[in-house]
Amino acid sequence: MFNRNIVFPILIIIISAVILAFIPQFTVPIYYQQDASVGAKFFPTVLVIAQIIICIALLIQHQKNKQKIKKTSAIFSKTSLFGLCFLVLYAVLIGLLGYLIASLISFTLYLVYLKTKTLSYYLFAYSFVVAIYYLFSHVFIISLPEGIIF
Repeated sequence: MFNRNIVFPILIIIISAVILAFIPQFTVPIYYQQDASVGAKFFPTVLVIAQIIICIALLIQHQKNKQKIKKTSAIFSKTSLFGLCFLVLYAVLIGLLGYLIASLISFTLYLVYLKTKTLSYYLFAYSFVVAIYYLFSHVFIISLPEGIIF
């Protein structure tokens, strides 16, 4: 039987390695008018390398804790399926509404799904989205996706 603590990190490492091979093709930003302080390759490269490092750490952690864990859970759980559906919905919303509005809606739906009633979680989520928007649009001068509708 497949162990999800091994299968998924290895799968992500392989996918990340393939993506890392294609990143050099990102030489010019999509929006030519932006004057970015970093090139189009920078953020995808950082994210892919971070994914590889995290997956290697997960594999090492699993090897260290292998003796302690007797029972393994199924490869797919309800939470993982919700996460997949959530990401697909988020990607569709970004295309339609743009980063800012789609992120605010998505964070709200995610917190509602988790039955979070603490107001500070919602405020932190909204502050995080606005801070990321400000960081990319005003500090890094990188355009975030604009939606078809807004």
